[in-house]
Amino acid sequence: MPESNDAKTEFVLKVLDERIKREEEIIGINTESALKPRLDFCEELISSYDPAIKGIDAKIVSIGQSINIIKSEIITLISQAVGVGTTNNCALLNHSVCSLGGTTGWTGGISTCLVGFSSEYFDTVTSYNWGLSTTSDNPFDQTSTILSSSSNTFGVGVGTFLFTTQNNTSYFAGNRVSLGSSASCQVTATEITRKDAEIAALRTEIQPYIGVVNKIRDQRWRSQLEKWGSLRAITQAIEDRETLIGVKTAFSDSTYTSLFLK
Repeated sequence: MPESNDAKTEFVLKVLDERIKREEEIIGINTESALKPRLDFCEELISSYDPAIKGIDAKIVSIGQSINIIKSEIITLISQAVGVGTTNNCALLNHSVCSLGGTTGWTGGISTCLVGFSSEYFDTVTSYNWGLSTTSDNPFDQTSTILSSSSNTFGVGVGTFLFTTQNNTSYFAGNRVSLGSSASCQVTATEITRKDAEIAALRTEIQPYIGVVNKIRDQRWRSQLEKWGSLRAITQAIEDRETLIGVKTAFSDSTYTSLFLK
């Protein structure tokens, strides 16, 4: 170990030079970054998962859209059956809630005055997104993106993992009511029951696709996390190099070294 103070300064400068060189190897100054081969591998692996993920996502979104189309069809059927007037329709007035007509009674159309009144909401497919971008300080910060909703717009392939929400109360579809017992009303009611069964079947159908694509996503995010870590290591190396250069300046500039103990 150095004994004199001048020798100690030289020792510090030697160590600083070694550390600066290591940071430059990570950054890729005057050479290829030591992390580039691993970054290239991660990037290739991430992009190689995309065809599978995007293809399965498209199927998931298609099923989700089909569910919501059927929901809209049900609302249309109910609206047509109830109509806008108070006669010749399939509405069942809830007399414990409303009277017929008048300023405060039921005057037609779907309302809380009718038996079986309830709100219908669209199903959604949502992706949870972890903060794996190069600008994120925390890779596990979460945001969410709707892939499939009432708008039937979507973007496949995004997100760390997917989940479905049945009857998402953020996406209103319309209101439902019970229908009368006449033959024509029951034809509509039967059709609505059939469509409800279709929705149940589609909800069952979508789950295996969600399970499979999330398993693939699980592998993708591991590579995304490794990429994020490597890029953050480069960013940290840039900061550390600047700090080390600043320390080296203190040990090289006579403005400061003249103050060192001898």
